[in-house]
Amino acid sequence: MYICLAMLVAFGAIVTRATAAEGDPDPAVALAERRGCLTCHDLREPRIGPSFQAIATAHRGDPSAEARLMDKIEIGGRGHWGEEYNMSPQFELRPGEARTLVRWVLEQ
Repeated sequence: MYICLAMLVAFGAIVTRATAAEGDPDPAVALAERRGCLTCHDLREPRIGPSFQAIATAHRGDPSAEARLMDKIEIGGRGHWGEEYNMSPQFELRPGEARTLVRWVLEQ
């Protein structure tokens, strides 16, 4: 029984979502979770889409990154990460939410 409990705890630690260091979730992380971003993206590991850290690394130092990534979120895109990734348009975002998400991703 203790082995099963230990395995569940370890598994839970592996699959936890990104949060701020001191327990309270970052508002951008909460937004990403509410809007379904974490279904396809993870902070460190690729899922259906690339990790947020990989996106940030690929766009580091690019002054046009914020605008281009906002377009990817709002209207979708394909081919930047290979043909297996297809970013669907995120029509349900409220004004300003794409910018909040992009700025958070670029900080990773």
